[in-house]
Amino acid sequence: MTRILKLQEEIVRFKILFVIPLACVFAGGLTVQAREVQKVGSTSMQTLKIATSVRAIGMGETYCAVSDDIQSVFWNPAGLIHLEGWSAYFSQINMPADIQFNTAAVARNFGDRGVFGVHLLAMTTDDMPVRTIFCPEGTGENFMAYDIIGGVSWAQRLTDRFVFGLNLRIANSGLEEESYTGVLADIGTLYESGLRSLRIGMSVQNFGPDIEYSGDYLDYADQGRLNRPAPREVSYSSAPPPTIYRIGLAANPFTIFGIEQSPNWDGTMAIEMSHPNDNRERINLGIEVLFMDMLAMRGGYKLRYKNNIGYDEERWTAGFGLSVPLPGNIKIALDYAYMDFGLINEATDDFMTDPHRFSLAVNF
Repeated sequence: MTRILKLQEEIVRFKILFVIPLACVFAGGLTVQAREVQKVGSTSMQTLKIATSVRAIGMGETYCAVSDDIQSVFWNPAGLIHLEGWSAYFSQINMPADIQFNTAAVARNFGDRGVFGVHLLAMTTDDMPVRTIFCPEGTGENFMAYDIIGGVSWAQRLTDRFVFGLNLRIANSGLEEESYTGVLADIGTLYESGLRSLRIGMSVQNFGPDIEYSGDYLDYADQGRLNRPAPREVSYSSAPPPTIYRIGLAANPFTIFGIEQSPNWDGTMAIEMSHPNDNRERINLGIEVLFMDMLAMRGGYKLRYKNNIGYDEERWTAGFGLSVPLPGNIKIALDYAYMDFGLINEATDDFMTDPHRFSLAVNF
């Protein structure tokens, strides 16, 4: 009787944490497709949409259910529960147009109290010339833009199979003299099904109030359209943050298909569906093959079906990881990933402007 009650309790939790949110995601997607409306460009702080986990990028951004290391903080904070002791992470992401984007995270497992951590994302640009309709080559003045997001993380087991994770973030964004500061949150869950190695993950990222920059700007478009003698000052409009709903499945391909597994080899295959609030639904596939718990080879593909599902330019990804044990129970993990950006790749002209991703993690 006790086992039956426990099973019923697990089923109820599963429905609450996964089935109901997934139904909402699909319902939202069907609504968007039925109206044939894409809300591209309707959200603010696009930095929050950039994939920051190098391991996840190498696997085609199928990391919601895979999450099991320090990089989980940027995808599904529930995955932090798998950390042992301390873990630190640093990444560098190449971006076009001389944009610098770097991330860092530190977390520690405190046993029954859960896992606590802090993380930081920083996007900055070089100085850019101020251009107007009358001075398209520049006025002689310069400006820069930046997004800095800092936060705290927590992950805790609810049962032996359910894990809950939370990020609370303070986001600060600046454009010339105008700025915005607000609070955002990420929520994540993991369900270890017990069906061989099947895991189910779900997360909601960048949930929070609308973003509105301080100050005013000169509306030159309005000046030309209405033939005004001078541009007028207009307040910035508010826009929601780029909220992303994710749900994914992950499993060991050897155990899920009943294949005899060599002790030197391991692997993970995953599928993930995501629904951004400003674009169409996305379905990604990914795989990771691990040799002797040291060398990982990764690959992924992002599906596209007409104009209903998928990305405009992004397609395949690839990457690798190298884990090196050191004396004192220290392990260093080096990761690299490359993402095909289609036409955007063709606009780059050297290595540093190609979409290469690098990261370093230290576990101790």
